[in-house]
Amino acid sequence: MVNRGSNPKSSWRFWLTALVSLALAMACLLCAGRADAEESSSEVVTRDAHFDWDADAGLLYLDLSFRDLIDATLQSKLSRGLPTTIVLTATVSHAGSTRPLSTTAQTCKVTWHVWEEAYLVEVIRPGSSRQSWTTTTEGVIRRCTEVRHLLAGDALQIPAGVTLVAAGKIQVNPVSAELLQKIKRWVMRPSATGTAAPGDALFSTFTGLFLQRIGDAERQQKFTTRVLVPTIIHSRSQ
Repeated sequence: MVNRGSNPKSSWRFWLTALVSLALAMACLLCAGRADAEESSSEVVTRDAHFDWDADAGLLYLDLSFRDLIDATLQSKLSRGLPTTIVLTATVSHAGSTRPLSTTAQTCKVTWHVWEEAYLVEVIRPGSSRQSWTTTTEGVIRRCTEVRHLLAGDALQIPAGVTLVAAGKIQVNPVSAELLQKIKRWVMRPSATGTAAPGDALFSTFTGLFLQRIGDAERQQKFTTRVLVPTIIHSRSQ
């Protein structure tokens, strides 16, 4: 006697429809998450900053802080001794213009050394590289996110007494090791200031690859500063 209360074909169609619906729902959620991430990465944060113009040397320096970028998750990773790299890239432009006058960058690499029970912090910036030790995550954050006296241009690139804006990107743990090495080679190359101007052969490479390209990173943020008038300073005693 045949049981007509169950139809195998109908059951198969039911489960196929259910699986397709589930797959579509998951795809929509993934697309929405990707869209949210892309929207977040495209947001530009306005940051406070400061420019100093060394009238004796004809050099422009930038002060910038981004301690707020190091959230509880990143602090936890630092406390567990996980290696961390923070990269800052920026251009300097006339206020109201998007055409860069000069460029600058800084990389901060943090490594925990078990035997010393301390962090080794390596900071590379235009024309210089320095290493220092600290035993606390606070020391790491201060060295990596409180940027002081960063060389950002010279008198051949930027006229004295003009209003300026810095814009760029901060990346935490960039995935691309090649990109990181290019930045390090760029800022350490032999030159008068370590920065690049529009006439420099590497200028378009820097602005096109390091600033406009959104690479994979654990965390990244675009930023711009408020309109700034550099403070005149004198490096030589009067």
